[in-house]
Amino acid sequence: MPEGDADHEEVFGGDEFDEDWDDENIDESFDFIEIVKLTLNLLLRFRLPLIAILLVGIIIGSATVVVPMLFAKEEASGPQSHFWRFDVERVIGGAEHSVFVEDGTTEEISFAFEQPTNVSYVYVGAHFSENNENVGINLCDYVTVVINLQTVNRTDRYDTSQTESRTNDCNVEGDAIWYHYNLTLPPIIEFEGTEEEALSQWENVVGTGVGVWVIEITVDSQSILVDEGEDVDITINFEEFRVSMVIIEESETPQVES
Repeated sequence: MPEGDADHEEVFGGDEFDEDWDDENIDESFDFIEIVKLTLNLLLRFRLPLIAILLVGIIIGSATVVVPMLFAKEEASGPQSHFWRFDVERVIGGAEHSVFVEDGTTEEISFAFEQPTNVSYVYVGAHFSENNENVGINLCDYVTVVINLQTVNRTDRYDTSQTESRTNDCNVEGDAIWYHYNLTLPPIIEFEGTEEEALSQWENVVGTGVGVWVIEITVDSQSILVDEGEDVDITINFEEFRVSMVIIEESETPQVES
């Protein structure tokens, strides 16, 4: 047998290789069995604490999954943008009142606007004449007409104009005293945004004019002879409006309100 082959057989002999392999496998099997036994003993001895630790681990693991899902769901369900159309319904109305006001007294005429309507304009005019006077002897009495708006909402939103509230001129064509309240409405027809943002476009005018309007009429005699008072005709014109919002189209890129 060649010398090189003998050396090869001596170094890598089959018996010597198998013996080493068997010892290693025996050691590994022993170690694995011992680990399993120790683990079982620990589980049996400390089963309650281990269960508690397992439960805490489960809760923590679940929280890391569930909590982000809850926040994501809340964020996704927040107010989103839409295209809104504003429909303005208008109601025009009016009334006439005739009242005899005795000298030195004050009469009241009242009218009210209630929610959810709003008032875009109100006109109040007072007309009186010398039909009930003795020409040449009596003059038209002083007539004072005052609008009391103490219980009316948002009257500061009106642009107002009026004549003098007190006069004894009975020969005026039309109303001798008049008041005009006018509200400028937003020129918005469509809007893109959340519902809250859409409502905010009208927040300055919603509720304007709601409340009880009181017209106070006072007559002071200007006659040479004793006079009984004046007939005063009151004209009231107004316009109420109501705004409704309709979603006409979904926004191409809905945005969650921040």
